[in-house]
Amino acid sequence: MNMEAPVENFKIRTAYNDLHVCHRRGLLELRSRGNALQSVIDLQAPERLCLKNLQHLMFALLFIPEPERILVLGTAAGSLIHYLRHYLPQTRITAVDIDAELVDRMMQLQILPLADDRLEYVHADAAAFIDASRQCFDLTLVDVFNGARSPSWLLRRDSGEALHRICSERGAVSYNLLLASDHDFKSFYRSLGQIYRDNTLCLPVQGYENRIVCAVRQPQPEAGMNERLQRASVLSSGFGIDFMQLLSVAYNSNQSGIGLL
Repeated sequence: MNMEAPVENFKIRTAYNDLHVCHRRGLLELRSRGNALQSVIDLQAPERLCLKNLQHLMFALLFIPEPERILVLGTAAGSLIHYLRHYLPQTRITAVDIDAELVDRMMQLQILPLADDRLEYVHADAAAFIDASRQCFDLTLVDVFNGARSPSWLLRRDSGEALHRICSERGAVSYNLLLASDHDFKSFYRSLGQIYRDNTLCLPVQGYENRIVCAVRQPQPEAGMNERLQRASVLSSGFGIDFMQLLSVAYNSNQSGIGLL
């Protein structure tokens, strides 16, 4: 889907966000107060993930079968939603965001796709949605922030256990994290490893503060380097991301034989 570029620079203020929308060189950027970049959409190719942290977030696809149901926590300008609808057209997507006003405005601007039988928007607090959900998802993408940091509730063990509960037997959870300290990250990662029996890995994002963490519900069959390279090559051809490069980052950032590797 190609989108026209009717927008100019303007502000969007809601009960939850104070955003500057900037349109430049075919890209639409959402920036929060302090000029922190929240989201980027290529208006001519909205399925392209412009931000490296979101590309890294999809690394979980290397370890699971093609997902049938996906949960997206946090919509912003809809980068992940456009990507998923383009590359996984048969997948059912549930997108959760507390800011109904922002979601409605993005739809009015024809930036977010409208809901249909494969895309549902839920206006709710992500933590409350997880706690109340009775559905299971094959892939959960956690992309929620409180200002420029991951919210404190997300780091609690009970939140990790709640996400584990709604993760299908063949599924995975992928976190996009911005944490205040290494101590906070190590504490979170240790707790997540206990929940997922160490079936986890982390990916730094070069040039970003973000860290991506993948957790898979069931232990995966052992795979050697050749099998992983073959799988990464297939995904690179079909999903518009260099999974070969991401696999290299994973091996350089995680101890072989521990966790998913």
